[in-house]
Amino acid sequence: MLTKTALIAATAATLALASFAQAKDKPAGDTLPPAIILDRMVADGHDLRALDLEDGRYLATVRAPSGQLATFAVDARTGELIPEPAHISQTTAREIDADAVKAMLAAAEQGHWNLSELKWKHDAYVVEARDDGGAKARFQVDPATGTVTKATHR
Repeated sequence: MLTKTALIAATAATLALASFAQAKDKPAGDTLPPAIILDRMVADGHDLRALDLEDGRYLATVRAPSGQLATFAVDARTGELIPEPAHISQTTAREIDADAVKAMLAAAEQGHWNLSELKWKHDAYVVEARDDGGAKARFQVDPATGTVTKATHR
């Protein structure tokens, strides 16, 4: 029997794949959902700390092996890296056991599946997402446990 978390993960994966399949058929101006970009980056082994949509591209911030945060651009329509220099931060971030997908799933467990933003603040993930009715909420997620520690509904 599937646990609740396994069931949610399977559902999220199915939704992401369905979104990806639909994304291939979209007109050229449409962007991939952030959940697709997040899933790809984590699957490629990146320690993703933030993902923001800006000017037709996603700005992805990852923790480099040195601990420094690197921000680079990803084409929002194709999911491909944009060949431009990454911004390397002088600040370092600690290594964590959880990943960005678990943070997204924590919001999904609260009924908010439509990810709009992921940030790294004060050693925690901050996830903004909408529920099926379009109501927006912000969740602070503990990176070690993957649980919501604070929720703000708007």
